[in-house]
Amino acid sequence: MLESALYIVPTPIGNLDDITLRAIEVLKNATLIAAEDTRHSKILLDKLGVLNPKMISCHDHNEEQRASIIIDEVNKGGIVALISDAGSPLINDPGYKVVTLCSKANVKVIPLPGPCALITALEASALPTDKFMFNGFFPVKEKELVETIESLKGVDYTAVFYEAPRRILNTMEKVAQILPEHDVTLCREMTKTFESFYRLKAKDAPAFLEADPDRTKGEFVVAIGALKEDQGAISPQIVDALKTLVQTTPVKVACNVVANLTGLKKNELYNLALELKEKN
Repeated sequence: MLESALYIVPTPIGNLDDITLRAIEVLKNATLIAAEDTRHSKILLDKLGVLNPKMISCHDHNEEQRASIIIDEVNKGGIVALISDAGSPLINDPGYKVVTLCSKANVKVIPLPGPCALITALEASALPTDKFMFNGFFPVKEKELVETIESLKGVDYTAVFYEAPRRILNTMEKVAQILPEHDVTLCREMTKTFESFYRLKAKDAPAFLEADPDRTKGEFVVAIGALKEDQGAISPQIVDALKTLVQTTPVKVACNVVANLTGLKKNELYNLALELKEKN
């Protein structure tokens, strides 16, 4: 028997059969379902045989007000299921304020594992997954978009973004200009009929997308890999900068400065810095 609590329930990102057995159990036993869009979620609930559930909307604009209703329901011994339109609530979806307020009110919060576009994309990206950063949607404004992409120069992790079909081509044009040699994977319509994974260099992405209008249709997750540097290839400019720094700065400090600016590994720079210092 389920205990009284707020349950965070992931729902399918496309294929309705991806719902978990545990999620079904919670939804069928919930005394209240808080949904991002009640009409949208009704399609899934009808398929699962969850008939005439008590529902309230819970989205970005009313979370704080809905939290009080959810807290009251749990305190009365109820079971509340929080769901978004697709995927895991809170992951670029509503729910953060509700969970925060419930925690402050000592209401038990139970998260369920399940579908998540971010994780699904990483698994199929063929890019390193031991270290990654999720950034939500790419910025809409041009200046912020460029700054965001520029910030990925020299990073040592896979960066993951969501993007809308109407903006994917423009966004990838900017990525191609700023990070041309980076490996990217464009994950389109995951778990749906036209699921596709495009793995290519960033510089080739715009032409690839333009070659077939169907390639820009649907929801996208964009994974951008870190640039694979030749470990032995430190540019002459960096060597000169490091040589200048070690003349007046402790080796460790000089290496930290150069590493932060270039993304190179500190231990690699440290050995070089010692050699340069000995030659001075």
